[in-house]
Amino acid sequence: MKYRVLAATCLSLVATPLLAQQPLMEQPGRWAQDYTRRKADPSVRFGTLPNGMRYAIMHNETPKDGVSMRMRIGSGSLEERDDEQGLAHFLEHMAFRGSKNVADGEVVHMLERQGLSFGADTNAGTLEDETIYMFNFPRADAAALDTGLTLFREIGGRLNLAQSAIDEEKGVVLSEERLRDTPGYRTVKAEFNTLFDGTRAIERWPIGKVDVIKSADHAKLERFYQANYRPDNATIVIVGNIDPAAVEKQIIARFSDWKAAAAPDAIDFGAPTGRDKTGEIVAEGVPDAVSVNWVGPADRRAETLTLDREFLLKNVALAVLNQRLADRALQPGAPFVRAQADHQRSVFHSGAITSISVSAPADKWQAALDAASAEQRMLLRDGVQPAELKRAIERVRTALRTQAATASTRQSSALADAIVNSVNEDELYTSPAQDLALYEPMLAKITPAEVNAAMKSLFAEQGPILFRSAQKDPATDAQLAQALTGAYSGKLGAEVKQAAITWPYTSFGKPSAIVSRTADPKIGTTTVKFANGTRLLVKPTNYEKDQIDVAVSFADGRAGVQPALAHGLWETQLFTLGGTKKLSLADITRWTQERGKVESVALGAGDRSFSLAGKTRPADLLSQMQLLDAYARDPGFRPEAYEKAKAVAPTVANQIAGDAGATYSRGAQALLVGNDPRFFQIQFPSDSALANVGPQDLPGLLKQPLASQADVVIVGDVTVDQAIRATEATFAAGATTKPLPDPEPQVTMTQPRAAPYVFEHGGRADQAFYGEYFQLPDYFADPKTSDVGDVAAAILSARLVDTVREKLGITYSPNVQSASSLDLKGEGYFGVTLETPPSNFDKFHALLADQIRDMASKPVSADELERAKQPLIEAQKKKLETNAYWLGKLTQMTRDPRIEGQLLSEEDNLSAVSAADVQAMVAKFIAGHQPLTIIARAKPQ
Repeated sequence: MKYRVLAATCLSLVATPLLAQQPLMEQPGRWAQDYTRRKADPSVRFGTLPNGMRYAIMHNETPKDGVSMRMRIGSGSLEERDDEQGLAHFLEHMAFRGSKNVADGEVVHMLERQGLSFGADTNAGTLEDETIYMFNFPRADAAALDTGLTLFREIGGRLNLAQSAIDEEKGVVLSEERLRDTPGYRTVKAEFNTLFDGTRAIERWPIGKVDVIKSADHAKLERFYQANYRPDNATIVIVGNIDPAAVEKQIIARFSDWKAAAAPDAIDFGAPTGRDKTGEIVAEGVPDAVSVNWVGPADRRAETLTLDREFLLKNVALAVLNQRLADRALQPGAPFVRAQADHQRSVFHSGAITSISVSAPADKWQAALDAASAEQRMLLRDGVQPAELKRAIERVRTALRTQAATASTRQSSALADAIVNSVNEDELYTSPAQDLALYEPMLAKITPAEVNAAMKSLFAEQGPILFRSAQKDPATDAQLAQALTGAYSGKLGAEVKQAAITWPYTSFGKPSAIVSRTADPKIGTTTVKFANGTRLLVKPTNYEKDQIDVAVSFADGRAGVQPALAHGLWETQLFTLGGTKKLSLADITRWTQERGKVESVALGAGDRSFSLAGKTRPADLLSQMQLLDAYARDPGFRPEAYEKAKAVAPTVANQIAGDAGATYSRGAQALLVGNDPRFFQIQFPSDSALANVGPQDLPGLLKQPLASQADVVIVGDVTVDQAIRATEATFAAGATTKPLPDPEPQVTMTQPRAAPYVFEHGGRADQAFYGEYFQLPDYFADPKTSDVGDVAAAILSARLVDTVREKLGITYSPNVQSASSLDLKGEGYFGVTLETPPSNFDKFHALLADQIRDMASKPVSADELERAKQPLIEAQKKKLETNAYWLGKLTQMTRDPRIEGQLLSEEDNLSAVSAADVQAMVAKFIAGHQPLTIIARAKPQ
């Protein structure tokens, strides 16, 4: 669960009326445009059937083929009765367990035959206020539409809810309950319970109560189903390469006969009491953080133009405050790592909230609270400065223009989700072009006085209420109250005005000559080599209008890191916090925002190269390249990056230790690369790495690589000549650079042994993970095995879903993965992982062994093979239509030209995999081999 925050680009506005009027209220169950008399996005066909079911249909061609389908039920856990807590979510599971016209287990099979993968393309989710069913079909043909609409119609009024299936599904839901019960989740619950005391929401978490899940039966689920799965409570959204008029006819024909079977319960959502002024959770694994909050009744006014203008002003006010908080966080010696202010006018119909959330080291939480509150108080006292208001307005204007410029290539899945969200929020769904036309002229008329008034209104509700989360050392109520009083009564300093910033990175020397320019028509790229050693690889695409992705690779990445420096690899994620020698990151950010530029910078530590990456637009390509080159040639290595690493390391260590999944992942990642610290110290660093942060870690790792030859990859809405000019002015200018030696990295998976490798976590006793891994060759050692392995993994995954999930109910989501590295010699494995209590380990091991023997002893059926291959093939097709995929592949090609052959042959190779291939691969590499067994379990009490 997360608070939905104010989105600047969803607003429209007119002048505030002079005379107060009775506000128009939201009317759930109706399209906002119908009762506000405003114009919605004209490219969407909206409608409402006589039975009350709503629909929204939109033609879209990104990706070129495919259709995203959503069915929203406007009920979630808030609609549950006291003895039903968890049944809304349980019912979501049962929607996949058989209906009048679809047999139990056949839903997923139907979708797999259409090329959808379970989880990625086929999913559902239950929140407090809605339940959503999601299908992303790779093809927008008649079969896809028929399948999706058939399943939606079955969900609407035709579910079986058979007791036998309910009993089998209980274990799956209980497994999900265990997975969700992380320290972070418990922190959110504790904070929400403090802030929204007096509301129904604090008693209605979607996962529900264990005893209710265990006692679920047909009668209980049927009651909730009939009361909430009604046509007047349902909305269908379909976006893709379709004919909206034809789809509308199908919806009318299929859903007009759906009738409500029961009346809904009347729900009293309650209102925050504001009784608790402080709250706290102290437990292993929770984040070290504090927040101050102001809560009040939910604002359910309809989205009129007047309301939009009001929220525009609040949005700009928050932008100013967040600028101050971000700038403060980036200063040397800042007591907090991050601070963010948000506002939500209606959180699950339960209340409005304005929050300032602060992440800080455990021993600095009071100083962090004082510093963040001081920024807010000074802004309220002194008002907004002209320069920072201009900066905030420019940020909003830039976001609007970017949204409008890129609108034509928005992904169908994202559009479908956005429309569904507008339904849930009872908002008007408008296009980026509409927002820009209405919004931009009004930005020029915003005054400091209006923003100051909006700022004050944000903090006018009950509060402040302080909430603290910590790993240890609880504070008493009196200490928390004293800290809060001190933060809001302490003496404030004088207003500080920021000096103007001049961009110093406009010249990098004389551009070097072009040595060669070679086109590759097979993949649509051009390679340009410059005299100073720089290489440029550019691929113009039309996948994302007005968007360009850039990656600049250096040296040999993690493969070239000395073992003594490997502990600092996780800190490379924080490298950009160190800015450049001439400008801090705070200065860079402010300069970028003030000028309305779209650019970014992040450093990645790949197996074969370090890379500086950014995302920009054609108008800002030169500035983006200047920014990347500044970080490469003039890195600041300022203390800010070291300070942040030092500050967050204890929290990261404790969060991994307190989470079963994170503990398992860290242990497994290390064992799969033979405990080579170069290749597992990024996402889940070791305790030793987190405990030994030093100021020389980043310079030692990156100073020499960043000074070596640059390989520039540019993908997106760009011409080859534009890419060349931007590169000539930056990386291709100046002195000659040389590549560093490129070692051929090799890893060896830890050898299996009779006893499992065990890692212990500090979570619940019933939270545990079990995994078995078998050695495979790396990709280039045996390309066919890699492709066959992917298909075999998909087959085994489907079998485990049918058995350990649906029949035995011992896990929520078994995971099967076949991995054959393109970068590291020797890295390849076939792995099976699941979450389940330790008492199920032996049962799962035996079942897995049976499945492996079966796959090795006989060919799989034609249907099973097809259901495994189609999602993989369709996923590969879709990848080829994204800039991100090409950026990654082309960056790999700068280190290994063989990557081109791999990406060009992937689809054909998957298509060619036969049942005999799968049988032979399993027999050769898996059946009869002792697995590397890995376990994560709770520490003994």
